[in-house]
Amino acid sequence: MKLTVFQFEGTPEELDASQVLHELTQSHNAGSTVVRTSPQTNPIRDGLPLHIPGVPDEGQGAVRALMQDSPASELFVKFMRKTTSWNNVVVRGIKRKTASPGAPLDYSRYLRLRKQGSPFGGFAYVYPEFSKINLRLNYTNAQLSDLNITTARTLTTGHREYRVSVDLKGDESLAEALRLAKLAYDAT
Repeated sequence: MKLTVFQFEGTPEELDASQVLHELTQSHNAGSTVVRTSPQTNPIRDGLPLHIPGVPDEGQGAVRALMQDSPASELFVKFMRKTTSWNNVVVRGIKRKTASPGAPLDYSRYLRLRKQGSPFGGFAYVYPEFSKINLRLNYTNAQLSDLNITTARTLTTGHREYRVSVDLKGDESLAEALRLAKLAYDAT
């Protein structure tokens, strides 16, 4: 018995219009089954969706492993789903300084969310293991208070452009992390 599995992502309209997908799923020698999923009905394994939104295939395993002990993995997935739906957002691993030329990116610690075409680095650095979001915002506590943000904190160490951090712990922190991420996205 031979089993071949393909996974395609796209809107239902895009998938229905794809001639290549149509040809791949029309088997002449054996049966084939097409299962449609959406981000809301993404199959789940180990309490996590099979595909972490936005994360390239090469990083899926490493990110999934980090998320196994995350205190708020479902909130992290919601954050990723929303932010990666914004125009031109890509998720990247990190190129280690000690990496050899041509080495794959490292997804074993944190991810960088970046607006393609922007001259700046990422607008957010996300830590799947801790469900922690560091944003490219150099705000003070007073500025966060003026925005009615109560779940974020300012950092005193690290790069001066990335001074706002949110730990995802509940719906309020998720909503505030998304508001702040949109501000950082718009500024990059």
